[in-house]
Amino acid sequence: MKPTLLSIVCLLVLTLSCSTPGRPHRGVSSAEQGGLDLLLESKSIVDAVSTRAINGETCERELSTLISDYQLLSPQNLDLSVLKADGQKILDQSFEARMALHSLLEILPMSCKLKLKELNLLMRASEDYVGVHFYPDQQISSESIKFPEQPAPVYEAAAYHPFHVGAGIDPSEKFEFKNGDIMITKGVSFVSSTISEIAHPRSLFSHIVFVHVDKETKEVTTIESYVGKGVGIYNIDEALKNENARILVLRSKDRELASRAADYMYNKVMSLKKNKKFIPYDYNLDFSDNSKLSCEEVAYDSFKQVSEGKVVLPEVMSEVTMNDESFLRRVGIKKGAMMVPTDMETDSRFEIVLDWTDYRLMRDSWRKDAVLGEMFRWIDERDYKIHENLTSVAAKAIWSTRYIPGLWGMMAKISGLPKDFTKDVPSITIATMASLKTIGGILLPEIKKADEEYFAQNGKWMSTEMLRDALEKFRESNPKDLRKVFRER
Repeated sequence: MKPTLLSIVCLLVLTLSCSTPGRPHRGVSSAEQGGLDLLLESKSIVDAVSTRAINGETCERELSTLISDYQLLSPQNLDLSVLKADGQKILDQSFEARMALHSLLEILPMSCKLKLKELNLLMRASEDYVGVHFYPDQQISSESIKFPEQPAPVYEAAAYHPFHVGAGIDPSEKFEFKNGDIMITKGVSFVSSTISEIAHPRSLFSHIVFVHVDKETKEVTTIESYVGKGVGIYNIDEALKNENARILVLRSKDRELASRAADYMYNKVMSLKKNKKFIPYDYNLDFSDNSKLSCEEVAYDSFKQVSEGKVVLPEVMSEVTMNDESFLRRVGIKKGAMMVPTDMETDSRFEIVLDWTDYRLMRDSWRKDAVLGEMFRWIDERDYKIHENLTSVAAKAIWSTRYIPGLWGMMAKISGLPKDFTKDVPSITIATMASLKTIGGILLPEIKKADEEYFAQNGKWMSTEMLRDALEKFRESNPKDLRKVFRER
């Protein structure tokens, strides 16, 4: 596989960390000890934070060393018996380590916050890998689940594996949302994976949910923006059951400001609704224009408005590095700094109060992320292009009937396009969604087969790198079905 800029940078970081004074660096031989190393790594992080060995001056070196350590902790080196015996302990201590690092955000320079994003990704990946081997759940696809019929995550805690909560929160009590809480979530679809894979560093979240709690009735609702729907108000149960593989709840340290922000957006949406109007989805992701809002912009605009521009979310944005402008236009994104849901996890103005994962969906989520991640790499490094095909052309043709009420109802039923999609969705968005589904439909079965065969032979699942390597090998086989819709220019 051709080296990426990120892999070259990581190699340089690894080389430098081995010759830089600081905490002792453990090599491959230690990583081969398996799950015990994950426990030691988590403990070393908590200790380094408590003794202030990691601080604003040392964070560049210390976080680089931790990133290198977790890169060495390849899942293939983890002892399966240790994962099954100590899985819960590993998960608990890893969360404690992430919380310890999060507590440092206020004193970290921006460069270290960027490093912490990358470290969070590696730590969460190790947790996912531990969880799917420790818990006996069968790995299933999101398409096989009727999410509205599932127990509500967070609220019906007994129906799921234990989740983690922040300091001062009793895990035995029903979780209580506060007005102005922000949930960042991970869906399990190709669209969700597009959001989590498009920016650098890649992330494990794809959607932002702004929570509103009525001061009088205590009713908990969410304010969310969706493609084809725009901004709407949803019951909290509906939001929690919305195809989530991961939920992280963040709470502003300025509770009064957060509450005003939630009230501002809630009242705005409800006022428009009374007049049969709504805030459309922002397909251009133009944060300077709040007449249209994406899911990220709902919270962004709320805090900005009530603080009179003093509080702008997030503190550090991710970066879109892809050079293919034609593809970026297809998905409504521009190269450069861009707010994505995961950016909120490293915003020092917010505390982590809940962290929930549905381990049944981790393999499905990882595979879809790998598919989209490799697609973007092929576009960027191999000059691949999405070629119009019968499905995407038909999707645009069908979408063109949306202004003809009788015909549109019939065509929507035939095509599977949502009948209630707002008419402002660009045709290119419809075509791109159709193309991603087509390409994903070719690549996903290949990676699923490789993953399941590896598990059958080794009793362990593939790592992220192995999943992506499997996709690269499939690409190298020059598959005809793929080349019809996705190939070099």
